[in-house]
Amino acid sequence: MVEVGRMVFVADSGLLSKANLELLEGSEKHYIVAARLKNQPESIKKEILDKGSYQQKEQLLVKEIVLPGGRRLLINYSEKRARKDAHDRQTTLDKLQKKIRASKNPESFISNFGYRKYLKIENKQQVSINEEKLKLAEQWDGLHGVITNIDDMSASEIFEHYKGLWQVEESFRLSKHDLQVRPIYHWAPKRIQAHVAICFMALVCIRHLSYRVKLQYQPLSPEIIRNELVHVQQSILINKTNNHRYGIPSKPTLYAQKIYQVMGEKLSATPFLLE
Repeated sequence: MVEVGRMVFVADSGLLSKANLELLEGSEKHYIVAARLKNQPESIKKEILDKGSYQQKEQLLVKEIVLPGGRRLLINYSEKRARKDAHDRQTTLDKLQKKIRASKNPESFISNFGYRKYLKIENKQQVSINEEKLKLAEQWDGLHGVITNIDDMSASEIFEHYKGLWQVEESFRLSKHDLQVRPIYHWAPKRIQAHVAICFMALVCIRHLSYRVKLQYQPLSPEIIRNELVHVQQSILINKTNNHRYGIPSKPTLYAQKIYQVMGEKLSATPFLLE
């Protein structure tokens, strides 16, 4: 049995709030939560945007700002991310320009924040691109930050832990879609708890199986593993003369054979007599 040395709570900015962080700190848990850099106080935003003060540490260009309560705000600047941010913004602007040419009605832009934040609406009739807002947005290209209460890890270790968030998000997707943790067609609390517990155990099994397959064969997504196992089938034929029953396995794919092999099981397509 492997002992867990440390548990670290990792979440995106949707979980970032004063109450949530205080709750985690009150329970003495370590956390790494994505920061909303643009919502920081003006003094901190100036520090964040001072890209000349960033330092190269290992493979990252980072800056650390100490926040009240012993929290650390770590910011990473990436040229690759900056190019992506610029590309995404330009794609939005191209769509916006096309929409402006098609309709000058400001009401058509009100509900779309992606458009509205780059617009300038004058006299409730004239719509144009707000160049000042564009320049302000460009300053944040390539920047990504996290807030943590861990004081014995380097910035690179902290960001490496944060990258593992995709596994959490994938687990949520697996639970909701593949394992159908919801909708829940139960009313009694015990039945609801049993339903969630069964789905969680199934999630643990598929995660463990994915890890074993990756370790001993090659990476296969949970969806591929599930699909391969679902199609491992067997037909039963009955000889009407002597009433003997025979099992006729379906022809296994290479992936299915490897999955069984990883778990120490044999998978054969040879028909056999059922006792």
